[in-house]
Amino acid sequence: MVKRKRVEISKEINPFSPLEEKIMNFLWTNPNSTVAEISRSIDAPLSSVAATIDRLVQHGYVVRKKKKVGDRMKYIYSPTFSREEVKRKMVEDILDTLMEKFGDIVVSYFQRRVGKNE
Repeated sequence: MVKRKRVEISKEINPFSPLEEKIMNFLWTNPNSTVAEISRSIDAPLSSVAATIDRLVQHGYVVRKKKKVGDRMKYIYSPTFSREEVKRKMVEDILDTLMEKFGDIVVSYFQRRVGKNE
């Protein structure tokens, strides 16, 4: 018997890991926050938040800026994209990948979908 590999997409599609999602949700409502503020607010270890936020900076979802606080310099973090922009980017990335691998099939599918809606 041949096993068929299935692609399953749950209702909980998310481009972020659970910790990344907590950090992004916090930053969307509290831009210009420090790692310590984020860590305290989401109740996650400082080292985990620092490592995760570095990854979000590397991937372009978060921007890091230096800010003078008293006589010390601190990094503050803000989201680069809104929630809606992240969703749009995720859909575009998925569709781009499908087009690269299955172009004609994807185009045919969307033409059929548009035809049903008219």
